[in-house]
Amino acid sequence: MRHFALATLCLLLAACVSTQDPPDDQVPPPPMRQAELTRLYDQLGSTSPAVAESAARQAAACDDRERRFIDSLWGTRPKSGTGARTLGHALSAAKLHAEALTWLERAYGVTDVNHQALPWIRFEIAREYLALGKRDDAINLLANRLGTTPLPADLQKKYDALIDEASRG
Repeated sequence: MRHFALATLCLLLAACVSTQDPPDDQVPPPPMRQAELTRLYDQLGSTSPAVAESAARQAAACDDRERRFIDSLWGTRPKSGTGARTLGHALSAAKLHAEALTWLERAYGVTDVNHQALPWIRFEIAREYLALGKRDDAINLLANRLGTTPLPADLQKKYDALIDEASRG
């Protein structure tokens, strides 16, 4: 029994000594950069559209590691549906469609978003599905609305056009 415990201790010691550092892209940004990124995240929720849009463009221009850090702030900082939507637009413009989809879905699920904006956000989510090649998801999202309130005429045309585009495959 004593030899087993000693062998186990030796194996644990060897494992601890031989650990490797994680790849650079898996390590969080340095503390000073984390503070800058946190400030950027907080600016997404600004009541000033110019401030929020500027923060969103800066966030979309960050590297993968920094965008993952910003993404992690959603669970620990105040949530802004409007800010999530603004970042979704910036990520979409940067051709980061999977990330844009995540942020637009967040915007749809947060209560601070004006209910009149929800059909527009559904449309924006469907555009991201289409950009990701998920044609059926885009069609289903637009065609299967739960509400009975008619869409504004300009938005109905956009829904119909996007459904048509997705159907042509």
